Amino acid sequence: MPLAERRYDRLAVRLSLIISRLVAGETLNMQKLATEFDVSVRTLYRDFRERLIYLDLECHQGCYRLRTGAGPQGELDVLTFAYRAGLADIFPGLDRRLAGMLLTAGGMPCLVWQPPQSVSPASSLVFYRLVSAITACQRVLLLAEGERCDGLAPYRLISLDGCWYLTGELNGHITVHPLATIHAVTILNTTFTPRKRLSQLTTQAGFIRALPHFSCIREVLSSGASEEEQGNTLI
Repeated sequence: MPLAERRYDRLAVRLSLIISRLVAGETLNMQKLATEFDVSVRTLYRDFRERLIYLDLECHQGCYRLRTGAGPQGELDVLTFAYRAGLADIFPGLDRRLAGMLLTAGGMPCLVWQPPQSVSPASSLVFYRLVSAITACQRVLLLAEGERCDGLAPYRLISLDGCWYLTGELNGHITVHPLATIHAVTILNTTFTPRKRLSQLTTQAGFIRALPHFSCIREVLSSGASEEEQGNTLI
């Protein structure tokens, strides 16, 4: 992965965690955050002064928190959702002022168009359970078309061209399942630790564009591996 992409991934994760903790009411100490994220205090101050300027924050002795009595948090909720869903870059200069304007505007001033998709009640329940499992890092029993995946570690749900795809890991291998092919999901009591390399892979543009073709790619790779094994046997 190019250095610029790695830096962007680290920045996105850092900002997402900072926003979540501020919304939860935490007071964040710059020195402790610097140690936690392995960055300089100067970098964190730049995050707060430039990238998180839309938040109504107060700073006291190197600690930041949301200003108490700041009023409705609707704009902040929208911003948090946008950043955590990877939608913030769609809106140029998205900040609290723009979010507030979009929330109170009449009509539909902005439209992010996606091809329509029909979602059944079963798919809605599957989607909810997968988001819950991903958030809690819990393994799932997944029933899809022609497949039973027991102990699958769900990493991320990705929307591409109007279709949702579940990316995950099973027995050390990355897996991709279109949401439309998943019939049932049971959340298990076992947890997992996401592998950093695989988690980063699911955010890369090349991987995301290949999602509709993943089953074909997997078949080709499996076929190639089988032929290699046979060749080694013959030798």
